[in-house]
Amino acid sequence: MIELVDVRLDHPRGGEPLVSEANLKVSRGEIVMIVAASGLGTSRLVAAAVGEAPASAGRIEVMGRDLTKLRRASLRLLRRRVGIVPQDLCLLDDRSAQLNVALPLEIDGLPRSMTIARATDVLAELGLVSEASLPIDCLTPAERQRVAVARALVREPELVIADHPTSLQDATGTSLVVGALAGAGERGAAVIVLGHDPALVDMAAMRGWRQLVLSSGRLRPVNDVDLSIRSFEDERTDEHDIPNIVPFPLSARTAGVA
Repeated sequence: MIELVDVRLDHPRGGEPLVSEANLKVSRGEIVMIVAASGLGTSRLVAAAVGEAPASAGRIEVMGRDLTKLRRASLRLLRRRVGIVPQDLCLLDDRSAQLNVALPLEIDGLPRSMTIARATDVLAELGLVSEASLPIDCLTPAERQRVAVARALVREPELVIADHPTSLQDATGTSLVVGALAGAGERGAAVIVLGHDPALVDMAAMRGWRQLVLSSGRLRPVNDVDLSIRSFEDERTDEHDIPNIVPFPLSARTAGVA
């Protein structure tokens, strides 16, 4: 479903690469946990995986297609098969939680009754039944993050990439997010989860997810790297100063960018 071959991602302002010689293959129904603190290149890696940040070297293939060889129209169609949970949640403040989640299906032209029903189901999976009709600005940060997870899953995508999807969650919220991502894998999606929350890492291990570590710009086997928070924080870059470059629709009129 997705394969990275010797991928290098340079920092947009120069200096050491954010990611070097990354090799990763995730197949249908497989979930891979990449342990990494925010600020170590995860957002750039997510953007590269959907063709928004070109790799400086190497090759990225999604569903058998080399991203560098796709025209913009083909890339937009491919993205409809991918669910993204970005660190910058990109939710629409003028819409309710339910309508934020339904937006990708609205873009696809599905009937309103179908989009609402599907959005309701996914929100329920993430413990947000009571919050579905509330405006986004009435929700807690943790609830907003789970809305973003629901939006990523509402299309039942073939590939899911979640960038620190539990950073705002307590133990209960983390369990809900992990369960929803696991469900996507059980339905056949290839899933990549990036983060370093201890609860998330522990749950990934309990579920038997394959784990790698992004450390010093390289993807390494989990047993080769010290997973202490201090070791990650010492490596932080200025990645948070990079504007969000993962595209999300501002309305149904921006169809195709989800």
